[in-house]
Amino acid sequence: MSALLALVLLAAESFAIDYGQVFRDHADDIMVAEPGVLHLELPGPVILERRGKRFHAEDQSGWGPAGCAIDRLFVAGAAVTACPDMFSPEQRDRVASQLIRGVQFFALNTVPQMSETAATEAMLGELARRRDRLSLLCVPGEPELAFAAHIAEDQSIARFGKIFAAPRLPVLEPCR
Repeated sequence: MSALLALVLLAAESFAIDYGQVFRDHADDIMVAEPGVLHLELPGPVILERRGKRFHAEDQSGWGPAGCAIDRLFVAGAAVTACPDMFSPEQRDRVASQLIRGVQFFALNTVPQMSETAATEAMLGELARRRDRLSLLCVPGEPELAFAAHIAEDQSIARFGKIFAAPRLPVLEPCR
């Protein structure tokens, strides 16, 4: 296996939450909703439910799940890095800074926490994977390019500021 492929595979696994560890870390706070169903309420608020080996996590913060926001920032980052000439330098910088902000949020709030080096390596690997998956033509009208330009606007930056303001587990649900 090539080193690059290994890095990309590692990155795909790196942006994950170890829900089993979350439940172990908060064992004293677990409520039994019904037989076989464990319920855990975390700051944010984030509600976790465990049924056997299956987990369900829902962000109820009102600003939306941070994991979903980070996922969208990866789409924008992949579009900008795949088609840099379609964006102004300011747009590229704004998308990059939001993605870095999201990755830092994830690294600090996931379980287990990620080191800065691991988060950077995972980010670069995830960007490469997303770029390959998008297969953009770099022509006006591509929805991902329009989305990336939207992410660079002041109102989007303000919204991401609110999403990442309150530390909480960076779950994906509900991702609307």
